[in-house]
Amino acid sequence: MAFQEGRVYVVSDPDFTVPSHHLTSVLFVLSGNSFPLSEQDYPNLCILSEEADAADVFAELQEIFLLYDRWNQSLMDSRLENASIQSLLDLTDCVIPNPMLLIGMDFAIVAAKKVDMRDLEKPVLGSSEKTRDIITSLKQDPNYEQAFYKTGYFYYPGNEFSAPSLCVNIAGDGRTAYRLLITEGGVPLDDTFGFVLEYLAQMVTHAFSTRLMRSHTSSYSLHEIFATLLTEPNSDYVKISQQITACGWLSSHTYLCVLIRTGLIDQKNLTLLSICNYVENTLPCSCAVEYKGNAVVYVNLTLNGTSVEEIAGKLEGFIQSSMLNAGFSRKMLGHFNFRRQYVQASVALETGKRKNPALSMHHFNSIALDYILEQATKKLPAYMICHEKLLSLKYADEANHSHLYETLRSFLEHHQNIARTSEALYIHRSTLLYRMDKIREFLNSDLSDPAELLYLMLSFHLMAPEENQPSR
Repeated sequence: MAFQEGRVYVVSDPDFTVPSHHLTSVLFVLSGNSFPLSEQDYPNLCILSEEADAADVFAELQEIFLLYDRWNQSLMDSRLENASIQSLLDLTDCVIPNPMLLIGMDFAIVAAKKVDMRDLEKPVLGSSEKTRDIITSLKQDPNYEQAFYKTGYFYYPGNEFSAPSLCVNIAGDGRTAYRLLITEGGVPLDDTFGFVLEYLAQMVTHAFSTRLMRSHTSSYSLHEIFATLLTEPNSDYVKISQQITACGWLSSHTYLCVLIRTGLIDQKNLTLLSICNYVENTLPCSCAVEYKGNAVVYVNLTLNGTSVEEIAGKLEGFIQSSMLNAGFSRKMLGHFNFRRQYVQASVALETGKRKNPALSMHHFNSIALDYILEQATKKLPAYMICHEKLLSLKYADEANHSHLYETLRSFLEHHQNIARTSEALYIHRSTLLYRMDKIREFLNSDLSDPAELLYLMLSFHLMAPEENQPSR
């Protein structure tokens, strides 16, 4: 009879000849005799030793088909019962005994088998000190980035921190959203099992499409509360306070807000969830939520029992090694400043990066004055809002080289102390007194009004950026 595509033929006839026409989906297994054919000449030819009985070979092949048939039926039954994705992986152990993971591109572990996750307080890679290096290495691995765009099964070679794996991408909303992978174990990571992984990925895709799947991750009420507070600025703060109190975070507690800004690498590799989970695992009594592509972290300092400085110390290594940036609010009492603390942390980050771009962590207290000065000059330039007579003194000083402007600045910076001011300027006391008389006369002021002294100091700060600009 004619050969049919999609069949395996066990051949014991020594005079067997391979059909002249190309059969792409047929496998010929030759056994029980000596054959004048070579496997190298025919890609779909398998020649066994003469001792291999054809009947035994046929029985072994039949067992393989029965195994896969039973596996396929179990997957079908699992989907009809709306069982979890985890069950799909567990049922696959009969054909793929290797460790297996279904992981989101944000590194959330949806399902796993034969994978030790005891070190993960939450099943998200990068959420602990032991797994953070894996995420950092993957973010910087060009092979991992290219894998986002792969279709069908593919081999990922791994790197120093992550093992090689055979993978299939699963799309969601037009882009890769999940990855099904097996690592080294009982079966080889080659084409042999690529098609099996692709078939299992179809089942997983069906489970996602019906939205009837169970995940290891779960939502927490605190996350929902803070997400609502950030996304809805006009929220009922009384209601929010009641909800937060019900979670054990009381109005008598002190809180801190940290804004962690992600970089381009994290945005491309969707690592925000792992960042949030790592921070929560590192800082007890904290809640990290995703907002505008960044991580917003609220820390209950009362329950945590640490200071802002200690919190910063715990995060410093992670922030720097992960190439992130962070802004810290002030610590504040109660529930009614959570939104303002987020704004404060944002201001600290924005202003701090402009002031000290080399730093990765910025505290509001360190940039508060710079922020005030920036706000003061938003509508009018510095020379239009600073002390008018001080500005005239500056221009006259530049024309006459009299050093009165710098003398007044030093006098105010040293709290009007004659001895320390003269020492700082390297001039004699009598010279300083002479200059101060000239300054008082020019300003028409005895420099005793606290409000005027504050105005003068602010004016010096306002004009400082212009003074520091290189002359043209």
